[in-house]
Amino acid sequence: MTKKAFEVAVVLLTLGIVGPAAARSDQKPLTPIIAQLVAEPEVFAGRVVTIYGLVVESRASGKEFMVQDVSQHPLKVIGSKMLVAAVGDQLTVVGTFMWDGKSPYIAATLLIPTRVLGGGGCC
Repeated sequence: MTKKAFEVAVVLLTLGIVGPAAARSDQKPLTPIIAQLVAEPEVFAGRVVTIYGLVVESRASGKEFMVQDVSQHPLKVIGSKMLVAAVGDQLTVVGTFMWDGKSPYIAATLLIPTRVLGGGGCC
């Protein structure tokens, strides 16, 4: 994500134009670890979630990538032209958890570069 795209995302999130509240105002965003999403996908399906992780795999376009968190479970994230990531990026991902019975993923609405400097975190 470019610096300009990040600045725009922060402004939009701050104003409430995008992000969890805009997606489903009746529900508070959930903050599970990926292992919880994988273990109980029916509980989270269709819900807005926020996860933190390290990008461990990315397609050439960067729009589709795998994020792995402290639970060591990878999860596919589908972004867009403006929401891209590369291997090694540490991100907070906000989006809707999707599950079709076999292939869980997050449809991202926001990617926030996040750096854990010490103690805890996944990376």
